[in-house]
Amino acid sequence: MPVPPNDIVCRFINPIHWSERENQPREGAFKQEGLSVWHQGRLLERHVRLEDLLIENLAGYGQVHHKASDYTELARSLAEKSGEPFDVRVEWRPEDEYVPTPWRRWNYAHAQVEATAGPAQFLRRYRKLLTVNSRVTIPPNS
Repeated sequence: MPVPPNDIVCRFINPIHWSERENQPREGAFKQEGLSVWHQGRLLERHVRLEDLLIENLAGYGQVHHKASDYTELARSLAEKSGEPFDVRVEWRPEDEYVPTPWRRWNYAHAQVEATAGPAQFLRRYRKLLTVNSRVTIPPNS
């Protein structure tokens, strides 16, 4: 089931994937296949802050926020410019196979960004677009 287009999702950013000079994530922050993102609104409904999820190996990570539609619109834009198909979906993925043990208590807010069609050469350009088109960026260790 897709995440509603206007809903805000957060991708946690490893400090090694953060550019201090540009004050934004590097492309590597979006390199994972099936990007994990967290739904800000669902967490807030239960009085959980995104920062509460920065435990274990996520301690000290930064944050990048996008609307769910940002992920799909950026993919659509690449497809239109190239004339080749490139499709991305933002889907709820609360199942245990997608959410590691320490974060399972928040699985109701977990989603994944999944490329469903398109040439591999688009992925690098797509990741770059995600780094410069975020709605909110919070540097690591802030």
